[in-house]
Amino acid sequence: MSTSEDFPFLDPANAPLIRTEIPGPKSRKLLEEQKKYETATVTYPNSFPFAIRRAEDSLIEDADGNVFIDWVSGISVLNMGFSGVVRKAVKEQMDLIWHSLEIPTEARINFLREFRNSFPSDMQDYKTVFGISGSDACETAINLAHTIRKRKAPTIAFEGAYHGVSGAIISSTSGTKYKKSFYGTGFETIRVPYPYTVWQDLNENVIFDHLERIMNDPEAGYDRPDSVIVEPIQGEGGYIVPPKGFLKNVRKFCDEHDLTMIVDEVQTGMGRTGKMWAFQWDNIKPDIVCSSKSVGGGIPISAIYYRGDYDEKLPTPFHMGTFRANPLAMAAGAQLLKKIPEYLDRVNALGEKLRKSFSDIGSDHIRDVRGKGFMVGIELEDRGKPMDSSKVTELKHSFLKNGLMMHTCGHYSNVFRYMGALNIPEVLNNKGLEIFESALRPSS
Repeated sequence: MSTSEDFPFLDPANAPLIRTEIPGPKSRKLLEEQKKYETATVTYPNSFPFAIRRAEDSLIEDADGNVFIDWVSGISVLNMGFSGVVRKAVKEQMDLIWHSLEIPTEARINFLREFRNSFPSDMQDYKTVFGISGSDACETAINLAHTIRKRKAPTIAFEGAYHGVSGAIISSTSGTKYKKSFYGTGFETIRVPYPYTVWQDLNENVIFDHLERIMNDPEAGYDRPDSVIVEPIQGEGGYIVPPKGFLKNVRKFCDEHDLTMIVDEVQTGMGRTGKMWAFQWDNIKPDIVCSSKSVGGGIPISAIYYRGDYDEKLPTPFHMGTFRANPLAMAAGAQLLKKIPEYLDRVNALGEKLRKSFSDIGSDHIRDVRGKGFMVGIELEDRGKPMDSSKVTELKHSFLKNGLMMHTCGHYSNVFRYMGALNIPEVLNNKGLEIFESALRPSS
């Protein structure tokens, strides 16, 4: 572990610490260098215009010595923050081997064992296949559903869904901004509403009526699907929490119509919602679970977990890739899979407290506060309409100038999302809330 002498400013008691304008002179220089060498299509420096020097736990220091509270966690990639647990595991594994193809290592077996143990008792006969990213995991899951049925058929996906933008999985992501010709055409997808009721009357009855029409009305014009892919709580769509029992009803629908149920836990998994996997809130048994992001603690890896009987129907090889299951990621992931359950009660208790604190701010701009655990969305409005994205960006930069990193999502890019690490000190939540409230007071 690093000492306070090594990181004299990365201390919650001293954070946030703003010493220069944002961006400061060193950050400006590095941002300009980035523009010189790297594609102009990168987006995150527009939201967070500074250059990073180092990070520890839930604090990030920029090139000018400014220290920010991290409520982004790499978009839920760092569910334990920039943790000493990950540092130690990666350093130890680096001394052994850091690339191994599919040949077993202790790191691989340890990960596979802990990954299986993280699932409910009635899913202990499932199998794992590795990938590199969340997009890869979701695409592989749909390919698996097609393969076991030996035919190519549509997949049902939801409005507001985000399952990745590479390869064929782009078709299951809903955002039109991603549907340009340069991303590819993707799978055949049937789009249905997700229960989002802030600006649209999309209740559960409407959705399941639509689903039944797809399956039972021969004049509706739908080809028969073979699978459904669903997020337990929508991520990029706006941290939309469906009604209790929604996933259970999707499970029932899939059973009645012989469809493979794929649950995308890329953002909701690894303790983010207060359970290890968010589907556990509805006590269901998916056919396939997609995971990535925090499953490697910031080292790229993905894994899908699927029914053991499916494995008998897959060809050899089924899914290829030189960099799948990197030993460094598996070493980190195995330690996180052991550690995260210790924080689930804390995440539930503090998550409820956070939702209440955001709701109690009383700003005219806050239309809705929703979430589970440390997955909290605050949807903003302005004069009865979704807040314009330019004003949302101004708020984001205002937070940053006061030492808080917070990102957005949503149908209209008007939802701020809390994604703090599961082990973030409560003092950093309290300080972040002060910064957020100051920018959103009714007089603002």
